[in-house]
Amino acid sequence: MLKKKFSFKKLGFIAILACTIMAVKPYLAKAYTSDLGNGTYQNPVMYADYPDNSVIKVGSTYYMACSSISYMPGLPILKSQDLVNWEICSYAFDRIDTGMSGIDKTHADAYNLVGGKNVYANGCWAPSLKYHNGTFYATFASLDLGKTFVCTKTGDMGFGGWTFTAISGIGYAHDADLFFDTDGRVYLINGGCNVTELTSDCKSVKPRGINQKIFDGGNTHDGNRIFKKNGYYYILSTPQKDGSSQRIEKAWRSRSLTGPYEQTIILDDGANHQVCVVDDGSYNWAMLFEDKGAVGRIPKLAPVTWINNWPMIGINGVGKVPLIYNKPSAGNGIKSPGTDDDFSAQGYVLSQWQWNHNPDNSKWTTSERPGWLRLKTSYAPDLLQARNTLTQRIQGPTSSGYVKLDATNIKPGQIAGLSAFHSKYGYIAVRNDNGTKKLVQYNVTGTESSVNLINNTVYLKVAADCNAQTAKFYYSYNGNTWTPLGSTLKMDFFYKLWFVGYRFALFNYTTASDTSGYADFDYFKFSPTIAGAKIH
Repeated sequence: MLKKKFSFKKLGFIAILACTIMAVKPYLAKAYTSDLGNGTYQNPVMYADYPDNSVIKVGSTYYMACSSISYMPGLPILKSQDLVNWEICSYAFDRIDTGMSGIDKTHADAYNLVGGKNVYANGCWAPSLKYHNGTFYATFASLDLGKTFVCTKTGDMGFGGWTFTAISGIGYAHDADLFFDTDGRVYLINGGCNVTELTSDCKSVKPRGINQKIFDGGNTHDGNRIFKKNGYYYILSTPQKDGSSQRIEKAWRSRSLTGPYEQTIILDDGANHQVCVVDDGSYNWAMLFEDKGAVGRIPKLAPVTWINNWPMIGINGVGKVPLIYNKPSAGNGIKSPGTDDDFSAQGYVLSQWQWNHNPDNSKWTTSERPGWLRLKTSYAPDLLQARNTLTQRIQGPTSSGYVKLDATNIKPGQIAGLSAFHSKYGYIAVRNDNGTKKLVQYNVTGTESSVNLINNTVYLKVAADCNAQTAKFYYSYNGNTWTPLGSTLKMDFFYKLWFVGYRFALFNYTTASDTSGYADFDYFKFSPTIAGAKIH
């Protein structure tokens, strides 16, 4: 059972999150927006890493679930009134740890970054979000745990109140989609393509229920989605195109769940794939994503044109995603996930943040020094094994983030700062070398530049160009005049390595034995530009 407590210590806080965000200081900077303000939108709908989209409509509100891989809290859920403007409104779980649905310590150690283990490419893959008889169901599979989970929440969507259960009788169900049929029966449809009938509570495989392969979708049958319209069962998936790395989207249909099925290609448009036709009663819209390099996998919206009972993607069913098109509805104004945080809320940080793995809640606080995030020190051999690295998505096409850091209590061996975070990361930080504090810019390729720190209050900045796939690093002693340091990071993204894009990340760890130090961050500020001199 998932407690009604967030990894940010107090999940009850987020019931007032909207008010908190509105109260943030005037420096709050807006990210990229898809809404053009004239009844049209441009793709992508968010220029940030929100992949494996599963979208439903409940009442007048759309909800979208996305993969979270290793990041905690996990399985983010966003809401929208128009499929264009999205805000984070929930996470289905706050951590994955020992004792949760039979998870043992050996597997949990990887989620806690213990013993050199990690789950950077594992964790929560390709969730499915459904709503049935007053309950939300979010399912996902974890290859490293060998389990498929269902998270449920009854009543209104919001933070907290989710249960967390491993589905009994089934192991890892690849990119599975949950499906409630009109006759009351419920199924998982997963890669291959297989159908497995579940009990009505979705917590176990139904004895003597349907459990069979219904057609051969091949080994690359990703992003499975199922819906029913006009007497047809439709199953969508993304196989490779002609054995290449490029993907296409196929639809299979049948009058019977178990087949026989016929198929056609509904989308053939470069790196755009994994279509979810939105269950809004009309099935005239589709959410999908594009592999976009360092920024990650970015969600896009396209109309669905029904041709001969096939859901063809794009204007007039051309199989392409439009650059600009009419919004599905008027909506209620420009919305986007948060960016800035002044850490003024005691006991938590805002919902755009996720820890790199399960946090150690004894090692961070916003209460000991009100208005500051204090990251306490733990040992780690390098940044990737450091716990309590606090991240939010880098955004395209360009974005910058900077922090104000108080380095007074950084002890010998300790390093704290701001990273362009990924497997091939770079950072700018303060490091204490045997009592001498230095500003250090480091890239994981091994390049390092440093200068002596002349003031314990310092500003650190990362500027990311997602088109050029580069990040640059700067420091300042007044927050206005910036000095570049070190070399440009080539943000090299290979999706099978981590399956997620680059992030801004605040971190603190030590390679020495003294763990008494800490780093204080006054705020994080975001800008959609990469101006070298200022961020405002």
